[in-house]
Amino acid sequence: MKSSSNTTTALLWALAILLILGGASLALLGQKQAPAARPGAAFLPGISSGAADSTGLSPLTPGEQPPAATAEAGEAGNSAALALKAAPELAIVLPQPLPPDLADPILRWIAQQPGARVITDTRQADLWISTEPGGRLLAERIYVPVSRFATLLEEASTVDLLALWLGTPEPGQAPLAVDANALAGLTLLWGPPAQVEVLPDAAAVAAALEPYPARLGVLPFDQLIPQVAALASGGQDPTDNRFDAAEYPLALRFYVNSTARGEQATAELIAAVNAADAQTNRDPAKLTVLVMTGVTAMARMTALRMEQNGYDYPAQVIGPELSQADITHISNEIPFIAACQVNASENNLTLCSRPEYLEALRGVGVDIVGLTGNHLNDFGGDANLESLQFYRDENLPTYGGGVDLAESLKPLLVEHNGNRLVFLGANQYGPEFAWADIDWPGSAPYDFDRMAQAIADARAKLDADLVLAELQWEESYDTLPIQSQVQGLRAISGAGADIVTGVQSHVPQAVEFSDTGMILYGLGNFFFDQMWSQATREGLIPRHTIYDGRHLSTRLLTTMLEDFAQPRWTSAAERETLLRRVFTASGW
Repeated sequence: MKSSSNTTTALLWALAILLILGGASLALLGQKQAPAARPGAAFLPGISSGAADSTGLSPLTPGEQPPAATAEAGEAGNSAALALKAAPELAIVLPQPLPPDLADPILRWIAQQPGARVITDTRQADLWISTEPGGRLLAERIYVPVSRFATLLEEASTVDLLALWLGTPEPGQAPLAVDANALAGLTLLWGPPAQVEVLPDAAAVAAALEPYPARLGVLPFDQLIPQVAALASGGQDPTDNRFDAAEYPLALRFYVNSTARGEQATAELIAAVNAADAQTNRDPAKLTVLVMTGVTAMARMTALRMEQNGYDYPAQVIGPELSQADITHISNEIPFIAACQVNASENNLTLCSRPEYLEALRGVGVDIVGLTGNHLNDFGGDANLESLQFYRDENLPTYGGGVDLAESLKPLLVEHNGNRLVFLGANQYGPEFAWADIDWPGSAPYDFDRMAQAIADARAKLDADLVLAELQWEESYDTLPIQSQVQGLRAISGAGADIVTGVQSHVPQAVEFSDTGMILYGLGNFFFDQMWSQATREGLIPRHTIYDGRHLSTRLLTTMLEDFAQPRWTSAAERETLLRRVFTASGW
């Protein structure tokens, strides 16, 4: 007989092997705080459900073998021998640390593999996952530098991010703010950080960034929220539909390699990750880019310049950029009339556009048109009916106005890449002859209860992911919106609209976030001839990014009107002046 100490050793190894066989299942219990990796033991991040702590899947160091069991080991030794005959069939190496959002499907798959164990030595592995190129692509993660929404930053260089990651912030400088997924991903990209602030979610990151105009953070793309500004890096903007992940410095890819014995398991693992929809956190097939514009009224001097320089003249500078959006919105305040005559007088307030002027809207890629303006009936009801028929003939969807009251109140549902967007519009200010009625065309008259019900119906009946409400309020020429405008737009936001936009203002106005969404009080002029002040020449074009049914991000594009008709992009100095004024009016 062996000594009792040998028997005890055999019992311990039998227990160890049983733990190996059941280790993957144990891993599914997860942990809220992943333990530091032990030499020779796999680092296994917790499952995102945040269940109880667990130990590593295997206590064996690379190359180590359990002591041999013999017939002299007695009953316990026989148990160990039986366990050894059921030795693990699949040895797996995981990267350290594995981002929790990817760890979840991988560990669930491992738990279903009889005899699977996780080790750290690829030389002994049947299957190993690595961030080094090679093997089959398993997953990709895109991480995005962020700052608070009210920032003048548009891009964060890799050099600056690395300096924060690897160095110590200067006195008074706050460290990089990240969530757990970004922490793990950036650690695989850049190594362990010197100092970061790890926060539980994107909302906490946004709150941490808010007091600092230039503080930086990093979030996974799919965890972005509109309250932070998503920044470009390396010349690539992940919130843009032209984004190229291959050229992006904060893209992390996971590859799976295997021996011949692990080939089948590799295919099954890839299928499991795909089935969990975890192969990427930025799927172009789930992304929609929407741009919304301010006042369009192609009349007076704008019309004259179009007659002189070509019907596409207003769109020549900004058109190439705006036409790249998946959905381009126009708020057209005046009707298209075949008999329209150019009257360039500054005092002319009876406005119309010739049908040929549609070329300018086509030049910016127009997809939808809001008709909440107060000049649609300037030439009478029949002229407005002619204009509405023109939109139909040109296959341009409209909302917020119509041939009668019922049509003016109809929501517009636009579906793109699985994102269901419902657009609503109304005119609060009037004048009365501009409002649609039972047998009169015009813009939808504003009524809070009716719009609140329309928002609820959009969710319940149209299965809307996002509801976007557009309001023509009383005009003002101040960046700070008037009190009734604040109360009205906040009320619509509180009724459940995700994005509320004021389209009446001829100057850019404040932007704010409510508990339920985003409010843009006024965008300023788009295609209109008001050259008489700096403020009326300026414009905001919000570019909204929607992903997988959620409003992910908004970037404010800024324009400056030239020659009464043609907006251009602002210079850096002009953009800073404009945004500082808007952010100040917004309370930042």
